[in-house]
Amino acid sequence: MESMIILVFIIGYFFITIESIISLNKVIPSFLMASICWSLIMFWDIPVFNKNPKVLLLFHLGKASEIVFFLIGAMSIISIIDRYSGFEVLRDLFPTNTKRKFLWIISLLSFVLSAIIDNLTATIVVATILKKVISDYKERLYYLGLVIISANAGGVWSPIGDITTTMLWISNKVTTVNLIKRIFIPSTLCMFFSTLVGSLMPIFDGFIQMKKSNLSKFDRKKGFWMLSIGLGLLLFVPVFKTVTGIPPYMGMTFSLGILGLITNMQKRDFSMEEVFRNIDFSSILFFFGILLSVSSLESLGILYNLSHWINNIVSTWKLTTFLFGLMSSFIDNVPLVAATNAMFSYPTDHEFWHFIAYVSGTGGSIFLIGSAAGIAAMGMEKIDFFWYLKKISWLAMIGYLSGFLYLLVYPFLFL
Repeated sequence: MESMIILVFIIGYFFITIESIISLNKVIPSFLMASICWSLIMFWDIPVFNKNPKVLLLFHLGKASEIVFFLIGAMSIISIIDRYSGFEVLRDLFPTNTKRKFLWIISLLSFVLSAIIDNLTATIVVATILKKVISDYKERLYYLGLVIISANAGGVWSPIGDITTTMLWISNKVTTVNLIKRIFIPSTLCMFFSTLVGSLMPIFDGFIQMKKSNLSKFDRKKGFWMLSIGLGLLLFVPVFKTVTGIPPYMGMTFSLGILGLITNMQKRDFSMEEVFRNIDFSSILFFFGILLSVSSLESLGILYNLSHWINNIVSTWKLTTFLFGLMSSFIDNVPLVAATNAMFSYPTDHEFWHFIAYVSGTGGSIFLIGSAAGIAAMGMEKIDFFWYLKKISWLAMIGYLSGFLYLLVYPFLFL
C-alpha cells in the first residue's frame, strides 16, 4: 500500500511540475493526488498510529483548513487595500527608479515584513506591490524570485515568521531570545548573498519602467490611510495570538472582520463579494490539495521513516539538518519539522533546533513549491516550475549555503 501511495504522489507531483507544458491547471493533479492517496488508506482500512484513518483524515483536514482560512483572510485584507489603491501610494516611498537599488529595497522589505507578519503574508503583500510598480512581466518574475528567498530567510529568525519556527517555539524547542540571537545573522547572510549575486544579473541593469498612476491627491490620501490600517491589522494577528493564545487563522479572520466593518461604514457601495472575487482561489485550493497529499505520507510514517533513515546513515546531526533542509525544498517543511520534533529529544535551545529552524525555512526556497511563500507566488503570477528551477534555484542555494556555513563556524568565532 505504501508503495502505491508513494507512486501516486510522485506521478501527481510530476504533473504539477509540467503544468505549463501540458496546460493542466495544477489544482487538478493536487486534488486527484490527495483524494487517491487517502482513498487507498481508507480502502485497506488499516489503523495508522493506532488511530482510525477517518479520524486521522479529519485531523489533517483541520490542520490544512487552518492555513486555508489564514490565506483567505490575508488575501481578502490585501484585496481591500488594493481596491482603495493602497499599494499605488507605496511607489512614492521608493527613493530610486534604478532596477538594482529597487531590488535591494524589495528584498529588505520582504525580509523585515516576513519576520513580523510571516513569510507567506509578506510575499503576498510584496507581490501585490510589484504588480503595481513593475509593468514588465518577465522582470517582475525575477524580482519575485528574490522576494521568495528574502521572505523565507526573514521568517526563520522570528518565532512568528514561519510556521515551522512557530512549531519549534510552541513545542519549547527554542526560546525567542536565543532563536533571534543565533539565527538572525545566518538568515541575513542568506538574504544578502542571494540578493547580491542576483543583482549582478543583466536583467537588473538600467531603470524601472513603472506603471503610471492617475490617482488624485484625495485618492492617494485615502489609499495611504487604508494601507496603514490594513497592514496594522495584519501586524495585529501575531500580537492577538500571543496575548489570547487564539490560532493565527482566527486572528486573521478577526482582522478581516474589523477592516470590513470600517470600509463598510465609510463606503456604502462596499461589497465583500467583490473582494472575494479578486482572490486567487485556484492557488489556495492547490495549496490545500498539496497539504492533504503530504499528510497522507506523514500519516503512514513515510516521512518519519525517511528522516530516521537519513539520521542513521549520516555521521553527524549537522549533516542530518543540512539534508533535512534540502528535503524541505520539495517536501512540505511542516510535517518534516513535526517528524523531527518527535524523533529527537535534544534540550531546549540546543544547536540542533537552531539548525532545524534555519534549514527548514530557507531550504524551502530552493524549489518553487518548497514553501508556502513560493506556492502563493506561483499562484499569483503563474510562475513556471522549471523557469524558477533554472533562474532562481541556484541563487536560493547560494543563500542557503552561506547561512549554513555561518552556523557551522559560529562556535569557533568566540574561542
